[in-house]
Amino acid sequence: MMLFYQKKSIIKLFQENEQPQKECPKVFVAVAHITSVEESKNPEKGAAKIERLRHTIDGLLASFAHCELSISIQTLPNRHVTAYLPEYQIKCIQVQEYPECDPMFVGFRHQEEFVEKVEEFDWFLFIEDDIILSDAFTLEKLEKFNRQSGYENAILYPNRYEMYQGTKRYIDLTITRSLLINKLSSVEIEGVKFAEFNNPHAAFYCLSRKQMKHWIKSGRLFKNQIVDVGPLESAATFCLLECFSIYKPHPSNLNYFEVRHYDSKYSKLYPEPESPYTLSAVDRSSNIAMVENS
Repeated sequence: MMLFYQKKSIIKLFQENEQPQKECPKVFVAVAHITSVEESKNPEKGAAKIERLRHTIDGLLASFAHCELSISIQTLPNRHVTAYLPEYQIKCIQVQEYPECDPMFVGFRHQEEFVEKVEEFDWFLFIEDDIILSDAFTLEKLEKFNRQSGYENAILYPNRYEMYQGTKRYIDLTITRSLLINKLSSVEIEGVKFAEFNNPHAAFYCLSRKQMKHWIKSGRLFKNQIVDVGPLESAATFCLLECFSIYKPHPSNLNYFEVRHYDSKYSKLYPEPESPYTLSAVDRSSNIAMVENS
């Protein structure tokens, strides 16, 4: 009887509206999105851009369903296809147009939004409109890396991959002819390895409020500067190198943190089916042999 009454008192703690409420992380996402004027006015011409933006937004909604999420589409007047998105997506996004901005530099403009909102959110995520995130543990992985990497200025980027001809291809490891991994610093956290690469680009980064304040304090001298490749890549990746060291999951555990590039252009430009960074669930050699013998 005593045990019964003890259980009863415990059950009362978890009655409806009496459960402890865990505060949701507040995440601000800036999506860089630019189309041609023709695509913005004609949904048939802009069909490909509509599809990839829709997938990008769906990935964000799924990955941060447990968060308080704000999505801002960073674009120019008459240079976006947001009006053709599904109604549920239109309701959950804000469209920020910058009339005076050079289309190639719109990726830099979102940084000002981050600065203005630095006290309002816990995390600040930049993503291009053809990148799909499908990982509900994104913030947990970033928190663990930030806490245990041992480097105060280290930040974690995902590996990018494409799907092409039934294979999964980690493009940032194949488009670089002389890949450097072990020659740059690496760390290991609870059996998961991370490393600096000579090509850190991911078209994606996510900073905590603390990291954002650190970046602001640095003066952001690389703002609006073409640091490497071009303005798009500089805004998405290389401008952060002024005060951060960029790590990605090591090739030994590539899929620990990854995003999909919703295209296959790099796989077509650099077709390396024998690359260790091209993965397939099918034994392609046996298929080729069957075709040759038929």
